[in-house]
Amino acid sequence: MTLMKLLAIDLGASSGRVMQAIYNGHSIQLSEVHRFKNEPMNVNDGLYWNILHLFGEIKIGIKKASADGIPIRSISVDTWGVDYAYLDQNGDLLYQPHCYRDNRMGQYEETFYKKISKEALFDETGVQPACINTVLQIFADLQEKPHLARVAERVLFMPDLINYLLSGVLSSEYTIASSSGLLNINSQTWSDCVFETLGIPKKWFGEVIQGGKVLRSLSPRITQELKIEPFDVIAGAGHDTAAAVLAIPYASEQPTAFISCGTWSLVGLESQNPVTSQEALAANLTNEGCFDGRYRILKNTTGLWIIQELQRDWRLQGEDVSFAEMVNLARNVTNNRSWINPNDAIFAAPGDMEAKVKERCHMTNHPVPQSKGEVVRVVLESLVFAYRQTVEQIESLTGQKIEQIHMVGGGIQNELLCQLTADVSQKPVLTGPIEASALGNILAQLLTLGEIKDRQTAQKLIKDSEKTKQYHPQEDSDLARSYQKFQASMKVGS
Repeated sequence: MTLMKLLAIDLGASSGRVMQAIYNGHSIQLSEVHRFKNEPMNVNDGLYWNILHLFGEIKIGIKKASADGIPIRSISVDTWGVDYAYLDQNGDLLYQPHCYRDNRMGQYEETFYKKISKEALFDETGVQPACINTVLQIFADLQEKPHLARVAERVLFMPDLINYLLSGVLSSEYTIASSSGLLNINSQTWSDCVFETLGIPKKWFGEVIQGGKVLRSLSPRITQELKIEPFDVIAGAGHDTAAAVLAIPYASEQPTAFISCGTWSLVGLESQNPVTSQEALAANLTNEGCFDGRYRILKNTTGLWIIQELQRDWRLQGEDVSFAEMVNLARNVTNNRSWINPNDAIFAAPGDMEAKVKERCHMTNHPVPQSKGEVVRVVLESLVFAYRQTVEQIESLTGQKIEQIHMVGGGIQNELLCQLTADVSQKPVLTGPIEASALGNILAQLLTLGEIKDRQTAQKLIKDSEKTKQYHPQEDSDLARSYQKFQASMKVGS
């Protein structure tokens, strides 16, 4: 077949990329075309994303991708969840989208949960109640700016907003909507209960698109500006974790947990059915949507954030320690007996991370780590203990025995983390691809266009395109025994 070029806009909460995929009918060759920063802006009344800047960078990436003369077939967008923008009756942006780290929601939480309890909200939507969730953000907006009910005509989540700027078509893609707290967990459509209880106008949201849809060709204004030929804009897997999960080349039909590992780690399981019991609520599990309509039962846990912050702190102190050096230092520590709760709120804020780790060890009567290697080892072992606990919670609540774990994302380049995950869980761990979100974005486009027929074909395509690596658990591992001590002294995920 003729080579086909597809573009993936992969936006994270700190950076964005335009990725290019060349598809030859048998494999995908992925490369980065353009990378740019994405930082929220402090304005007088809050924290906002600069969507106009981001869109300008996206256009630069599209222009670069067209330079080699290979026609672009389509483009799609994946981003983080929960954030959104308001449009007026003319389709114009009312103001820049708020960032989920904005603090406006806190003062309205009590009022919000008086209208709908956490238990009722979780039972209705399957989404773990959290201050950053779309539903609470919109409720806060309506308290602060009641005129929105009159002047706003549409709400678009971040990937839907960028698709709109590219194509002029309004859409509501399922995977990104599924994390909002606005969908009924069973019908996978907008929840009348939530809208009516909280006074949110249902007219703001369009029909939910599931399984991908070609929206329209790239806007003529953009094709003229960039001097390029038009191509399709696709609503694919808009949520970056849904995209990443779509790209997992599962090794067998056995129940397999996934870990999408980066700054944060998403630990979960794909399932035909959601889990909305009060036990799941207490375990901090959430239910989000997959591209094919299934569910991702998962927990958002700390990933390599603490490690990244340790590196930043040491650099500020004049010591430039690479990630590879940090891993080697930790690998040489063989007698660790100290652990932390990596999900403790104290580790969420940046700065003084080494001191925070040592303080928590002291407070929980663990030996205080002294060397850099000991500090890193404490963090890595604690992370994989938290992974195992989440896997066990999912097993208990779904009744499924998980036989193996598949890890994707940038964190899998830390081979010590992957081996520790195998040793602690006592399950085989398979890793790859690193660029899971971008590849899942591309797969969603190929499925929507009919170039590949189903999920099994997509998995084979990834296996033929990307390298994977397997880690076998060490039998009779001290780490597996240490996990019991960790459980006894910590309250991970509580």
